[in-house]
Amino acid sequence: MTYLLAKALFSVFSSLDRESNLRLGELIGSLFWNAGYRKKVILKNLDIAFPEKDLNWKKKTGKSSLQNIGRTLTEFSKIPDYIKTGQIKDIFTVEKGREILEIEGGKIIITAHIGNWEIGGAGLSYMYGNVVSLAYRIKNKKLNQLITEIRESSGMKIIFHDQPLKDFLKSLKDEKTVVFLADQNALRHRGVFVDFFGLPASTVSFPAKLAVRYGVPVFFAYQYYDYETKVYRGIIKEINWKKSEDTDRSIKNLVQAYTKEIEDAVRKHPDQYFWVHKRWKTRPEGELENIYSD
Repeated sequence: MTYLLAKALFSVFSSLDRESNLRLGELIGSLFWNAGYRKKVILKNLDIAFPEKDLNWKKKTGKSSLQNIGRTLTEFSKIPDYIKTGQIKDIFTVEKGREILEIEGGKIIITAHIGNWEIGGAGLSYMYGNVVSLAYRIKNKKLNQLITEIRESSGMKIIFHDQPLKDFLKSLKDEKTVVFLADQNALRHRGVFVDFFGLPASTVSFPAKLAVRYGVPVFFAYQYYDYETKVYRGIIKEINWKKSEDTDRSIKNLVQAYTKEIEDAVRKHPDQYFWVHKRWKTRPEGELENIYSD
């Protein structure tokens, strides 16, 4: 049932011209906001990240973030068409850091759920090639296949989180660019606690472990939606972090460094961030476990 519903919705979304598609996405986001979809989580996250802002700003930002998710959802199904027609070049551009993509050898790019991360990945893959992205496998096999086919229509290769380490190492050895979304809450055994908007946040450490232990260069990238031109503008930059003789310390330093880059990007575009996620759910030992309870 879930697969059939998703397939039907994707068919409707992909049949629309881009202007209508974007408007529909924003309408869907507005409807979800008005229906109270995860509103308490969104406002709690904004209370943590922007305590100095008033409630009206937080409500406006929260609604905009759901509209951004709506645009991401409706445009996702159009990716194969954007690739086939070459329109992807008109709606996505790397405005800073193109030279990083031209560096030879395997590399890691850390990114976050800002703007339309699906369009960003597709655009990078289409224009520069050799992109591999980590994804979580969906339990519904048909739905997982549908979403994977859309993602791989740009030439991107998907590696799932439950695949062996050797698959990631092979991609890097084959001089691929491996992309990780590293801004979501990590279970305690999968992450390390670093500062995110002034509060410890359990953050995925796997990409940092790869970078530190195998000497892989790591960069940060994100893209944001330009409301005036309706173009997604990508930023790619180096990550400044302190290496240590102690491997675990180096890993934590790198995780903190790319988490700070994510925070800086979110501060620039809070209306386009994925605030529906319980980013601070996992707490350090001794702290209240569920900060999202009323």
